[in-house]
Amino acid sequence: MNLEPQKTGSEIRNVGGVARALASLTILAFAAIAILVVLDLIPRAAFAEVATKTAMIAGICVSCVVAIGFLTRR
Repeated sequence: MNLEPQKTGSEIRNVGGVARALASLTILAFAAIAILVVLDLIPRAAFAEVATKTAMIAGICVSCVVAIGFLTRR
């Protein structure tokens, strides 16, 4: 017997919509930073130093989200 409430279709679509919105904002932020680097408003050396640290942090966050996702599934 399963006593947990079932997720409705609208709840599942809400989560997908939020994920798409966050992904869209992230893509726009990357595009804005790339434009600033191309126009030399941000020096390439400074960008390279920060980019590697940012990539490492993003990798840690993604792996944590995946791990939490596996833990919450049944």
